[in-house]
Amino acid sequence: MKKLLLRALLLVLALLMVIPFAGCQETPKPQETNPVTDPATDPTDTDPAGTAPTETEPAEKIPDLPARNYNNEEFIILTRAQIEHLETLWVKEITDKSSSLHRAIYQRLKNIGYQYGILFDVRIEDPSYVVSTNVKAGQDIFDLVSDHGNKQFSNAINGYYYDWNDLPYVDLEADWWSREAVREFTTMGGKFFTGFGDIGYMSVGSAGCLFFDRDRIKDVIGLESPYALVDNNQWTFEAFEEYVLTLDSNMDGGDGTGKLETDTFAYVTGNYLGTSHYFHATGARIVSRKNGDWKITVDTDNTNTAAMEMRDLVVRSGAVGFISAFDYSPTRDAFMQGRAAFVSALANDAIFFADSDIRYGILPFPKFTSRVKGYPSIVSAGTSIYTVMRNISAENAERISIVLEEMAYDGYKTIMPLYFDVVLSYQVLQDEDSLRMLHIIRDNLVLDIGAFLGIAGNVIIDAVVSTEGSSIAQLYGEIESAAQEKLAAWRDLDVALGVSEGS
Repeated sequence: MKKLLLRALLLVLALLMVIPFAGCQETPKPQETNPVTDPATDPTDTDPAGTAPTETEPAEKIPDLPARNYNNEEFIILTRAQIEHLETLWVKEITDKSSSLHRAIYQRLKNIGYQYGILFDVRIEDPSYVVSTNVKAGQDIFDLVSDHGNKQFSNAINGYYYDWNDLPYVDLEADWWSREAVREFTTMGGKFFTGFGDIGYMSVGSAGCLFFDRDRIKDVIGLESPYALVDNNQWTFEAFEEYVLTLDSNMDGGDGTGKLETDTFAYVTGNYLGTSHYFHATGARIVSRKNGDWKITVDTDNTNTAAMEMRDLVVRSGAVGFISAFDYSPTRDAFMQGRAAFVSALANDAIFFADSDIRYGILPFPKFTSRVKGYPSIVSAGTSIYTVMRNISAENAERISIVLEEMAYDGYKTIMPLYFDVVLSYQVLQDEDSLRMLHIIRDNLVLDIGAFLGIAGNVIIDAVVSTEGSSIAQLYGEIESAAQEKLAAWRDLDVALGVSEGS
């Protein structure tokens, strides 16, 4: 633990040394350097004459951007109101009490503004309404739109957004943009309207996972650490159910009412959290790209079985506290107050739990069986997706693309390492095993276009909470026509835009 604290301290100190100078000069391009050694004193130099061939690592990719000065032209970001579980895309000002993460976010826009002569203006409005109104009026006012994923895809289907392939300096193959997003969100005709990646740190923070009370597990005889099960590819539905049912008989401290606000539970979850995680942990997707076309794949043998198992655990076992709402503060509160052993959550919720007295750990959601590859970690469709409005000029497309590429690259180099390696890994997670679990979650992120299109999501939830025992197959049959209509709107988007498949 001392080593972890030392590493965290060193990294924070290094960032604090760099950040104050960043706003005063143009950000230099990183260069590789080789240490200078003295052959007479350096025991590692076995070839002082320099005759042996040397191998050099390939140079790290950096944005290939032109030098521009836009003479204090505004760059206007349209975004929904910030709430507790959303990333902070900007910070208006910093104080002595500002976190290192907020300082880095603040400095990012300052640096880009200085380098390119840009003034940033962030406007908090309802993006869905504003986008529709401005596009229909033919206006070119906003440069970047940040909004709820479902709403962004709805506007994309309406033809309101610009194809990122036509943004000249955005490199979608670069590490700072999500390859999963490019693969899953590109239309059949090759159009890409919805950016995602290191421009926003919630690309990781929105990943579904479990938190658990380490002391509760430790105190129950016969339960080994779930970390070991994850490492041995044995963290499955069956193993998780055994934990929950065993813990249920050992829980104490509640009032026996069965109310989430006052009783104790082995596991607490809610509408989307838990149900969606169970579905995707089968390895399935709501919509899959197969044989050159999009297919709705919500209804399979595995997904139906998983829903029934989830229903048995959540509804019938009496061991689970469930909330039928999208405000998950009651489940978080139950966990922080020591009244729940497991809680479904997003990775970013570790920031809330850090203020509690619970000794907690983080885990990927258990997978359906050991045959499922990895530990699929679904990214919430409510996370922010980034778009550019359709009716921008070619000149504005150049400026926007430069800013987007710089924002994403700075996120990749500065903000994401700070968020992942310092804030999550060292400031709010409490043990080395959790750090390893966090990397597993990050390496298994899933973006399901079906979730972002809003297809059949309620079917997944209803199949779990159904008092009539309805299956996914039955529930999907009732809404199949509407689901196929939604998918057809996405599939036909290329046709509506006059784009042929594969162009």
